[in-house]
Amino acid sequence: MKTISIQKMRFEFGEVRHALEQGEELVLTFRNRPLARLLPFAIKSAGGEDPALSFGMRDVDVQVISNAEMDEAIYG
Repeated sequence: MKTISIQKMRFEFGEVRHALEQGEELVLTFRNRPLARLLPFAIKSAGGEDPALSFGMRDVDVQVISNAEMDEAIYG
C-alpha cells in the first residue's frame, strides 16, 4: 500500500488520481501519521471506454435548419 501526504495530494493530485484509477490503495498521511485510506471506487474493466462518457462525441450528419423552419416544426 502506497503512502501519500496531504501536501502531495494537494499539489500533485493527477498522480493520486492515476494511482486510484490503476486500482492502487493509498494511505493519506498528515504530519507523517496515517489519516485515511483511499480506495478506488471501482476498477476499470478492460472492455474499453464507457459508452455513456462518449455520448454526443460521434460524428453525426445533422441538418441545419433556420429559426423560421424550427418555429414551423414546433408551432405549426
